[in-house]
Amino acid sequence: MKETITLLKECDSGCKTALDSMEQVMKHVTSEGLRNEIIECRKRHGGLEVRCRMLLDEAGEKEGNPPAFGSAMMRAGTGIRLAMDDGDDRIAEMMVDGAAMGMKSIAKVMNACPRASEQSRGLAADLIREERRFHDSMLRFI
Repeated sequence: MKETITLLKECDSGCKTALDSMEQVMKHVTSEGLRNEIIECRKRHGGLEVRCRMLLDEAGEKEGNPPAFGSAMMRAGTGIRLAMDDGDDRIAEMMVDGAAMGMKSIAKVMNACPRASEQSRGLAADLIREERRFHDSMLRFI
């Protein structure tokens, strides 16, 4: 059960971080294609976050949250990068980097939690697939 909770909290944290990043860059996006891609990805991440919350609730656990310091640093770093260059190509590059970090983070915890429930492992696999899809879709905007 402990491994299941660990994996679910990592998935929840990953979804929240991704959603926050997408929200932060949206006001800088000028391309309709890039905007639409990010909007669609936000919807899919939102659905994954809801699934994750339901599984956490079933386990009697609270939602996972990105560490406050890490979240603040991520937002500050994104803000600084956008202040220096807020072109769509730079935004897409930042989204590619974030998706790659998300895949790595979820895979690492998934591999460290082999006894996590099938539902939590399925959610983690779906999140990794979504991050990969988003990563690949952003490459055309770089």
